[in-house]
Amino acid sequence: MDQDNKEGGGGGGEGVGGGEGGVGGGLRKGLSVTTTALFLMAQIASAGFLSLPKAFANTGWVGPGMMIVFCLGVAFSGTRLGYCWVIMEERWPLRYGQGSRQPYMEMVERTLGRYGRSISLFLLVITLLGATTVYIILTANFLNALVEKLSSCEWMLVTVGVLLPFTWLGTPKDFWQVPLLAMVGTIIAALVVVVEVLVEADQHPNPVYTNPTVYTFFLGFGAILYAFGGGVVFPAIQMDMKDRSQFWKSTVICFAVLLLLYLSVGIVGYVVQGSDVGSNVLLTLDTNKVIIKVAVGMEIVNLLGSFLIGFNPMAQACEDVLNIDKKFGWKRVLVRSSLLMLELLISLAVPSFDKILNLIGGSTVPIFSFFLPSFMYMTLINMKPQPGWIPRSVGLWEKTLMYEMILVGVVGGISSTVFAIIDILNPDSFSQSCFVNFS
Repeated sequence: MDQDNKEGGGGGGEGVGGGEGGVGGGLRKGLSVTTTALFLMAQIASAGFLSLPKAFANTGWVGPGMMIVFCLGVAFSGTRLGYCWVIMEERWPLRYGQGSRQPYMEMVERTLGRYGRSISLFLLVITLLGATTVYIILTANFLNALVEKLSSCEWMLVTVGVLLPFTWLGTPKDFWQVPLLAMVGTIIAALVVVVEVLVEADQHPNPVYTNPTVYTFFLGFGAILYAFGGGVVFPAIQMDMKDRSQFWKSTVICFAVLLLLYLSVGIVGYVVQGSDVGSNVLLTLDTNKVIIKVAVGMEIVNLLGSFLIGFNPMAQACEDVLNIDKKFGWKRVLVRSSLLMLELLISLAVPSFDKILNLIGGSTVPIFSFFLPSFMYMTLINMKPQPGWIPRSVGLWEKTLMYEMILVGVVGGISSTVFAIIDILNPDSFSQSCFVNFS
């Protein structure tokens, strides 16, 4: 018997729903296909859709087509990612059959070794750090739109103060209702945006559509990629399914709904307002209207829920590295409070959410959503067969598509990252800093 099959299980899955593990990917108590799809949508559709009209303005009419391609590509990569775990359960049931606290990192270690896991874990923390920082900035901007007595910078302080005690909670199973509430908020906000942009179309009688430059194109590229980020937490959600082998169905449902939602918001916002559309399309509308206030309120709920879901795995990863006990204690409070204070400092220093969004979308998202899923899947398939393994192979069309995903992730990611860094280092970015305004 393979040495890995002699090792004990990896511990019960502690993903979103807290489902119980089972050997070999069979049925277990946990999430259904439809419910899993809802959790995936809640994780992905958070802040990214608000910047899509601006992303289309930056990329021109290529943007909608690029979004469709990216959606199909990330969805395909997501199904490969799900199959990776199914393969690992089949081949090493005693080690992986009971799930894992960090399934994505387990897959990376199995295919890239311990050094690959360490690098990926670092990038995971950076990804979630950037994403949750965006949530803080956006929440403060929305609160400022509702109550202007406090500036966005001051609302950041309030937001962090409110979030602080909730970051001390254990794992996502302790607040599994949050993603569903966040998804409801996203859908309501998106519907209001589409309707109100059309209602206020007469305020933009002659929209202008400027041609994109190389600089703006890759900024838009990163923003569109960010909108489909979240692949890094897919395996954690898969851990809680009744039948993990059906994860591909949830992925297809998730991205089909997201594509419809994203295209509606992005195209309507860009067509009506043109290249002058703001980075946050919701705040380009009349915030004195009750319906807009409701949408802003629902988006705040969405952002706060998404923050907690994104912050938790980042905090757990740091605690695992520091060997901090999983039970509640002062060490957990110290680590998580320190992480939140770091995010507050970043938010105050660079309060333009789109700059951070473009950076994360162009740098780490392609790695976890394009490069690694395809690479890990092909690596597992191409391993030397062992007795008892189910024969698997990769077809030519499948291999070609995965190589294309890897190429897009590497070339597009590097280019977008470079331009996003240039954008952040622009002197105008520092002139907007809250530290300048406070002084």
